[in-house]
Amino acid sequence: MGFGQSLFPVHPLIQEALAVNAGQNMYLPSAGLPELRELSLHYFSEKFGFDANEFKTIVGPGSKVLIYDIQLAVEGALLLPVPSWVSYAPQAVLIDDPIIKIPTTMEDNYHITAESLEKALVVARQKGMNPKKLIINNPNNPSGLTMPQSRLEQIAQVCRKQGILVISDEIYGLVNYQQNHTSIAKFYPEGTIVTSGLSKHLSLGGYRLGIAFVPKVLNSIYDAMIGIASGTWSTVSSPIQHASLKAFESEQIIEEYIKTCTEIHSMISSYVREVLISLGIKYPVLEGAFYLFPNFGAFRDQLFEKEVKTSEQLAMHLLDKIQVATLPGTAFGDAPENLTLRLASCDFEGQIALNYYIEHPGCTPESLVNACCPKIKLACQRLGEYFSNL
Repeated sequence: MGFGQSLFPVHPLIQEALAVNAGQNMYLPSAGLPELRELSLHYFSEKFGFDANEFKTIVGPGSKVLIYDIQLAVEGALLLPVPSWVSYAPQAVLIDDPIIKIPTTMEDNYHITAESLEKALVVARQKGMNPKKLIINNPNNPSGLTMPQSRLEQIAQVCRKQGILVISDEIYGLVNYQQNHTSIAKFYPEGTIVTSGLSKHLSLGGYRLGIAFVPKVLNSIYDAMIGIASGTWSTVSSPIQHASLKAFESEQIIEEYIKTCTEIHSMISSYVREVLISLGIKYPVLEGAFYLFPNFGAFRDQLFEKEVKTSEQLAMHLLDKIQVATLPGTAFGDAPENLTLRLASCDFEGQIALNYYIEHPGCTPESLVNACCPKIKLACQRLGEYFSNL
């Protein structure tokens, strides 16, 4: 339950497109294949609810590199919710940008609020810092939770008033379990750069294709990002870019595939959540991605007796005692004394799960896991037995 990667097979139509374009051996523009830039912009803007006419597109070798590209292009302190994905803070450290951490709570779905953002801005400026950019990740890794539209609107209002650029990592936007993801760019189009890609909803992590949508009014940032791209990765693989066009043509068969894979992720994540609930660990209803971020503080006294006092110690303890791999909360910026762990619910054979789901309409999370997810089932059994007997 440590490594998070969607393991469904590459859709046959995309495999065919890659084979057809294997001979595409010429350099492409650093911004990306023009047809891909246009098609992906209209696809994601329609799915995420923002106005395509207000944005320009950059194609990069994964959204992670594009987020780093943005951080390089925009000087100033980074406002960072905690917990957050493991790469945001190290990227800021690499370029010597200060980090302003904004704590979140499970009650707020591990997302910031307008109030917590405003407070962080006031405190940072009192300390002489210069906050310029905010990263949000919605749906969220490590929590599997989303931000309601009303809060997105409130945060947009604060950022507009305070002149803060939003870097909105929406790589899990199409793994929203209700298929109703809304981007903060809908409410703050002039100040939001949206990043996404193909790695999560289409299980194409190895294709290394990410996309950033930059407001046209931020042309200087766009030009800086293109300059960084030209001086670093030059261009994303030409066969990959040409093949990826197929992912944005809105073909019904691929759209149904995305929906089916998302439903399977939802069922398996729900199964893991129910195991946590049975142990007395509260956790909100999951809304997207394939992660959970539970706090095992209810077992703090028993764990202290075993010299387990931090999340890192807890992760190592569980690996040693019951051979279950997790990631400690500290990897996501959480305080060491919080006994939080990131659990990934995607360690299963995607093709087997797809076949079972299609052949057994109306199957339950339990029946799906029993039939197709032996590693998830075993890990949950071991966690359940361990903490029940602690």
